[in-house]
Amino acid sequence: MTAAAIAKSKGAFVASTSRNSDRVDLLKKSGADQVIIDSGAIAEKVKEDGLFDKVLELVGTTTLKDSLKCVKQHGIVCMTGIVGNKWTLDNFAPMEAIPTASYLTAYAGEADDFMLTPLAELAEQIASGKLHVQIGKTFKLEEIVEAHRCMEESRAGGKIVVLT
Repeated sequence: MTAAAIAKSKGAFVASTSRNSDRVDLLKKSGADQVIIDSGAIAEKVKEDGLFDKVLELVGTTTLKDSLKCVKQHGIVCMTGIVGNKWTLDNFAPMEAIPTASYLTAYAGEADDFMLTPLAELAEQIASGKLHVQIGKTFKLEEIVEAHRCMEESRAGGKIVVLT
């Protein structure tokens, strides 16, 4: 949701996906112009409305092949998450999976990358209300186990905050 909010603040058209139709309003509030309900094959739904220039793949290898089918020629798919909890691709044939003249890249978020993030600018935009980041639930540090459980069960409805 934060990626959607940042992209929207930069003027992008933002489409988000969810397996849960109850999240449509939440995703739109976070910056999505379009919400696609994921039934396991997003590419089939996207082909009806048109393909995208860029796709941010947060689930990972379990949905990567479908995401690759969602980009236009010269489009980019960036895999930056593994919330699908599967770290490798089975029977991956790049010439079949990556569309002609499209790009697949990855972002792992290493320490050097993190240091380049404009945190002060983002914090200022959030504080001024220019960038909306949906806060889901707040926990005390001693409730960290429950915070992780909430995250793993997708019950937060936004960012999880842990107070020390």
